[in-house]
Amino acid sequence: MAKQHNRRQRKKLHLGEFQELGFAVSAVLREGVSEADAERVCDAFIADCIEDAQLTYGGAIGDKLDGFVVPFANLASATESHRAVVRDWLEARAELTSVEVGPLVDAWYGHD
Repeated sequence: MAKQHNRRQRKKLHLGEFQELGFAVSAVLREGVSEADAERVCDAFIADCIEDAQLTYGGAIGDKLDGFVVPFANLASATESHRAVVRDWLEARAELTSVEVGPLVDAWYGHD
């Protein structure tokens, strides 16, 4: 029998109407990109893509982007629109290759 949670418990556990969705993202810097250009593209990713869309990125930035994206606001979920914005930005950059944007998944428990 499934355990029933009250509203306070669902909020605390990020369940039901309080579930928060996010998505994984990865991209690889093309071979031959200088360290200075790599730093510029990573800074631009955070400033021009993530922060402009009011998102938060957690993960690696170096010769590869590999992390997870969620909305900046507490108790908010990422949407298909957010995925499209991030994917389009990454794919538009000549310095990046192998762009992958994962499906929306539960940001707390890792499943959809």
